[in-house]
Amino acid sequence: MSYDQQSSHQQPWLSEPGPEVKILSPADDAKSQRWRLILGCSSVFLGLASGFYAYTDISMVIRAMNTAATAGDYIPADAMNHAIAVIAVFCVLALAYVGVGIWNIITRRSTAKSPLIAAIILAAAALILIVIYMTTQSTGLRVGGIGLNVLIISRAAIVLRMKKVPVYPTAAEWTN
Repeated sequence: MSYDQQSSHQQPWLSEPGPEVKILSPADDAKSQRWRLILGCSSVFLGLASGFYAYTDISMVIRAMNTAATAGDYIPADAMNHAIAVIAVFCVLALAYVGVGIWNIITRRSTAKSPLIAAIILAAAALILIVIYMTTQSTGLRVGGIGLNVLIISRAAIVLRMKKVPVYPTAAEWTN
């Protein structure tokens, strides 16, 4: 191939400089990876805890139905609808937590904002549901859920606020 036949991407010194690329500084990159991993693991843990809570609610409803059936009684429709709604919410929450947690773990080496925003939205929705549920039930372990959700929101916000610095490709990178 002669000199005239080479394309401009093979001769970076003859072409215009490319657009700047923004990346995190090495210190912020390490911090971002660590916090994304913690967010992902916390979300997966909350998903498993929500799934377990849904399982205990299901078994409690089944026991109550069996007890009522053996006594020749029945469970009122309002109470059954409430129990089913609570179980459904916890099942959906568990699946969402696990999905967002795995998403944050997979994307821990990127600068993608979507998994962090999804974690914030999910944690905020869970906080609201926990507070509403605490007004009708005893507090118990829900305080731990509040703490983990606040941790998820605060750490995701910190990672989202990290500043990116511009980086320009070198001549060696242009030739590849």
